[in-house]
Amino acid sequence: MKFDLYNFFKIKTKVFLSIEIAFIVIFLFLDLKTEIVSLSFLTLIQVGIVLFSSKSEKWTWILHLQILLLTAIVTTISFIGGGITSPVIYFYIPTMAVSFLFFDIKTGAMYTSLILVLAIILSVVSINEWSPSNGIALTELQNNIFFALVLVGASTDTLWTIVQYEIARNKGENELKLYHDEIIQQEEELRQQQEELISTREHELELAKTKTTALEEEQRRIKAEQDLFVIQEALKYTSEIQKITLPGNEILKDFFNEHTLVYKPKESISGDFYYVNDYNKITLVVVGDCKGHAISATLLTMVISGYFDSLQELPYYPSLLLYNLHDYLINKFDHKIDDREQFKHEVNLSIAYFQGNNMIYTSANGRGILVKEDNVNELPHTNAPIGDRFNLIKNFKDVEFSISPDDVVVLFTDGLTKIGQTEKTEDLIKISQEFYGKYEKDWTAQIQKYISKNFASEQEDDITVLAFNLN
Repeated sequence: MKFDLYNFFKIKTKVFLSIEIAFIVIFLFLDLKTEIVSLSFLTLIQVGIVLFSSKSEKWTWILHLQILLLTAIVTTISFIGGGITSPVIYFYIPTMAVSFLFFDIKTGAMYTSLILVLAIILSVVSINEWSPSNGIALTELQNNIFFALVLVGASTDTLWTIVQYEIARNKGENELKLYHDEIIQQEEELRQQQEELISTREHELELAKTKTTALEEEQRRIKAEQDLFVIQEALKYTSEIQKITLPGNEILKDFFNEHTLVYKPKESISGDFYYVNDYNKITLVVVGDCKGHAISATLLTMVISGYFDSLQELPYYPSLLLYNLHDYLINKFDHKIDDREQFKHEVNLSIAYFQGNNMIYTSANGRGILVKEDNVNELPHTNAPIGDRFNLIKNFKDVEFSISPDDVVVLFTDGLTKIGQTEKTEDLIKISQEFYGKYEKDWTAQIQKYISKNFASEQEDDITVLAFNLN
């Protein structure tokens, strides 16, 4: 039950207005002119609040203004009447009661702290005799009547506030009890409905047992087809995500004068990937092959590309980049795989740094060819991939070359040269000799011809070839 706070304050405002008017009459009787002027001014504000009262939530500040106004009235009269010795000080009690009972504890504590500060100030006023008067000058009979009226007024206001709160609390408890009874009744109805549903379900299960085996087989077949469709859609979606992570031809044109890219996954998704980016005038070119199950290898390509994207600058040598990436993969995955003996995430990589006419190349079981005007060389490579925690001894070497704008670099994965169980690079080196001085369309034609010749019947692995010369 939510207490009607607005209606309470509307009534209380009128009650306190009546008390103010009553005290104005008393002050007239006692000839207290200063008090009459102060109280009359505050009463006009009180009249405005009575006429302006609203139930709209956005006028909640009116309720707080009422508390502050009551506090201001008591403080003002007490100050004029001698400070803390003024009997009007008792009217702080209903103000604190209202703030605690009808607002939250935090708000009540805030108003109580304010009143305590005001009481201290009034005490200082009384001690130092800073009040306009040293108390209201009354005869003993007048003083007793005034004190009695203040005490009756404060007590009546406080008692009325507490009674209103108790009425609201009892009403809330009654409504809560009715609500609880309704919930119990609804639970009983739901329990009966559940029992009926269970009984119906048991009957349906008995009927289901009489169905033929052929129908059950048909259901299993349909489910298998649905599962297969879900898997195919997931693979298709994974493939689309992977393509987004790989730089397209438009991006490659920003880095290379001429380039050709052949990217042929064996299935819908691939463990092969390539990466190109600039780091402080150094161009990084990577071609990689993640071994393992198709989905895990595909996801690993995205992890490695994300690692490269996170770098602010490159290590001094590409071999250091290989070591850092190897440690990153080991630390990231080794403690997250329960059956570690069954999980190996080997990655073959060819990495090249380009700065001006200088090229630094290193390999983690990756492949590459450098085509110059007078010779064609297969780039040196190690047989040690990264990411294999069973093979912790790595010996990556950096090889530096001076290149000209017409020199062609060919980086590729072993799917291009591994025919059957044997890896043969001779034919690829031979056709690469024709790349120098030619255009990217000529390179593409030669590579496609090579692939059609060697993989006409069946493609055994993912194939990625990136041939280029720099701007």
